[in-house]
Amino acid sequence: MAHTHLFSRGAVAGRFLERNRPGGAWSLLILLSATAAAVDSPLRVVFGRDAFAHFFLFDLLITLLFTADIAFHFWIARKSHIPYGRLLLLADIVAALPLQLAFGWTPFALVRIFKLARVAQAMSTWRQHHIHLWNTLRLVYFVYWLALSVHWLSAGWLALRGIPPGADEWGAYLRSLYWCISTLTTIGYGDITPHTNAQVIYAMVVMIFGVGMYGYVIANISTIITNLQPARTRYLANMEKLGAFMRSRDIPQAMQRKIRDYYGYVWEQRLGYDEASIVQGLPPGLLVEVSLFLKRDIIAKVPFFTGANDDLVKEIALAMQPVVYTPGDVVVRAGDPGTDMYFISRGSMEVIAPDGQSVVATLRDGEFFGEMALLRNQPRSADVRAASYCDVYRLDKRSFDSVMAKFPDFAAHVRSIGSKRMDRSR
Repeated sequence: MAHTHLFSRGAVAGRFLERNRPGGAWSLLILLSATAAAVDSPLRVVFGRDAFAHFFLFDLLITLLFTADIAFHFWIARKSHIPYGRLLLLADIVAALPLQLAFGWTPFALVRIFKLARVAQAMSTWRQHHIHLWNTLRLVYFVYWLALSVHWLSAGWLALRGIPPGADEWGAYLRSLYWCISTLTTIGYGDITPHTNAQVIYAMVVMIFGVGMYGYVIANISTIITNLQPARTRYLANMEKLGAFMRSRDIPQAMQRKIRDYYGYVWEQRLGYDEASIVQGLPPGLLVEVSLFLKRDIIAKVPFFTGANDDLVKEIALAMQPVVYTPGDVVVRAGDPGTDMYFISRGSMEVIAPDGQSVVATLRDGEFFGEMALLRNQPRSADVRAASYCDVYRLDKRSFDSVMAKFPDFAAHVRSIGSKRMDRSR
């Protein structure tokens, strides 16, 4: 529970950073610094500080960066009113201590590894912010932690075996890395073997870790790769079910093609997701924000909505329902009672002359029709037919009248516009 609470605080702080740059760039810099320190520390223990020409400058830079990061997160805590997590604060302070610089004992370099707690917290935050990339990030995180683990295990093996005097240090590390990878992957050629009791115990621990890692890879990597495109996987599964259903019910081939074409359009434009079901699942406040974002440009083009207050526009946006029409669909027919107004989000529609053949006008993205049905109870004056696949928002008269009842001033304004239009049409 403490672990979850720690990362949930980090996620909230991450959302604060999303609104207050340059937090993202700073987090990336700290992640790279923590990774560099985690790679450097075990090698410094094995090789000794004298093996690194720029040891002092590197350690001083890491100390300054980690100290600045503590101050940075205190600033975030003050601005966002989110307490600095105790465990993260402790890990940050320990990692920032220049113990090796102060005391000269190389094992003190390992305290830098505590900064990886901040890396884990950042990864958790990114995964929550980019949920659509969850499987990709999961794979990247697995490779990251596996690479660090292999590096640490290789350094541990090298420390147990020792480096012969005068031997190539990096060559010895490379052979240690070779032993670690061959052991973890259960290959184990046997050309490098343990000799002391400590080496035997260490080798057994690495083998157990390798078996666990191997099982994890077999059980999860195939699933991760399969789910890198979850929308496509779901779409293909739905199309397979749809095909089986149509064959079992002997649906005509022409109709089957139309159905497949429709689902193909929905996949290309929306990745197979239904806008209405997704938006309706949002909490009320967020539902209003998303509805306004999706429909604000269309509403702004309607003359009798010009100058309407924000509350009214919110009501209208919530009442508009998304509909998809396929090519050739007749949206309204001449003479039918008018009960809906339509706003074209994507696609084109044709207004058909009374002869049923000639095209009087073509309506495109951002245009609307059927407004007189909302203003006055009168029949449709012409057929309107979809010329292509059309994403449309529909506003029914019942919802419109409900909004009019809530805003009497607006209702009077709309009625005056309707009267003027009727006078011009006579």
